[in-house]
Amino acid sequence: MAADETGQRSKAASPERAFGALNWRARHWLTLLLFLPLSMIVALRGDTGDTANYLEAFKATQDFPWDPLSYYGSFSMEWSFGVLSWLINALSLPSPVLFFVFSFATFYFLSLASTRLGLSLGAIAPYYLGTFFLAQQFLQIRQGLAMGLAFSLLPLVVSRRKGLTPGLCLFATSMVHIVSCLTLVTGWMLSFMQPKPTRRSLTLWSLALVALTVLLARAVMTLDVVSAVGRLADYAADGQYNQELQILAPPNIRAALLIALMLFAVTPRLQDSRAFVALVGMYAVHVGMRFGFYDFAILSGRLSTALSFGEVFILPLLVREHVRNRWLRGFLSGGYLLTHAVATYQVQVPTLIDDYFTPL
Repeated sequence: MAADETGQRSKAASPERAFGALNWRARHWLTLLLFLPLSMIVALRGDTGDTANYLEAFKATQDFPWDPLSYYGSFSMEWSFGVLSWLINALSLPSPVLFFVFSFATFYFLSLASTRLGLSLGAIAPYYLGTFFLAQQFLQIRQGLAMGLAFSLLPLVVSRRKGLTPGLCLFATSMVHIVSCLTLVTGWMLSFMQPKPTRRSLTLWSLALVALTVLLARAVMTLDVVSAVGRLADYAADGQYNQELQILAPPNIRAALLIALMLFAVTPRLQDSRAFVALVGMYAVHVGMRFGFYDFAILSGRLSTALSFGEVFILPLLVREHVRNRWLRGFLSGGYLLTHAVATYQVQVPTLIDDYFTPL
């Protein structure tokens, strides 16, 4: 660090202070640039997950998809995918550009969501990069992008509960992935029924949400409502998605432990935040879905991630409240990233790395 004329060390010479002196927009884009290499890695994927299906739809979209419903009926993909595919094809660009745009847009919206929740992309990165949520960029790119968009809009929906804002936000996310509607609708509904800002009230409220969701889920399965919903009926007939999970499967136990941790660690300041309380409530509903839909894998897992994604923001907020030392926060975050990365790529998606290097 340089010294000034009086011999004192100049604060302005500190890179950390210089970065902090930038306005939020400059910091936002500088941080995003660090994720460019990761987006490029995502773009150059091989035969991972649904990539072949995306590639087929991309190549087939040569004309502008004027009718969103018709496009969805043809490819089972939302309108935004069709518009972006048409644009990239019109510019004679290859498919990796499509995957790069999806990935970088996901990081952009994650950064925006972080800013609106009082965090930064760097703060949430360890809680995103080590988990299955990053794997969505290689497997379920529409849902991955939709989660980033939905959670960036959630603070607006919670704070502006009335008027056009919730409807416009819902429309925007539905054009990326229909599952994201669950995110905003749940957050919007919970914003009208928030508990008193005390730990006891928040705990009872969250437990009630878990119990009610379990009861509703069991009613849905008992009454066979799934068979009346076209897309879910297709999943129910597919052995890959209709598997029955153990009620005490590791993901369910993890979800239960995390909600307990959230309720134990919440602070008075966070209890006063409508957005934070909505995130905890959404996570509680996710726990109920985990246990309530134990006999239908796609509802217990893939659908419920539209709500569990909130942990990416809840956990760093809690860590910041309780751990003041920046280096210790970094150590804890790094440990979380490594632990979950091993679990994700060894247990949840053990073939992802091999698939990545398998040519399409």
